[in-house]
Amino acid sequence: FQEQPDLQTFRTVFHYCIVIIVMPIASFFGAKSVIFDGVLGLTHVQSNVYSAIVTVVVLHIILGFYIHRAFSTDTSQKPAKQD
Repeated sequence: FQEQPDLQTFRTVFHYCIVIIVMPIASFFGAKSVIFDGVLGLTHVQSNVYSAIVTVVVLHIILGFYIHRAFSTDTSQKPAKQD
C-alpha cells in the first residue's frame, strides 16, 4: 500500500510540528523540576535560565533532524512506463 506523496508529506510535517511544540516544553519543565530544582537545588532564577538553555538545545536538535529529513527525502519519481 503506497501512500500518496502529499499525504506522506503532510504526516511528516505534522509529526515534526507536534514534536517541535511538545518536546521543548517537556524538556524545560522536566529539566527544571527534576535536574535543576530537585537534584542540584539551584535557585529559582538559575534553574529557569539553565532550563531555557536545555530547551534551546533540544529545539535545535529537533530542527536539525527536520532539516536532515527534508534534504535526505528522495523526491524523484520513477518515470511512468509507456508502451
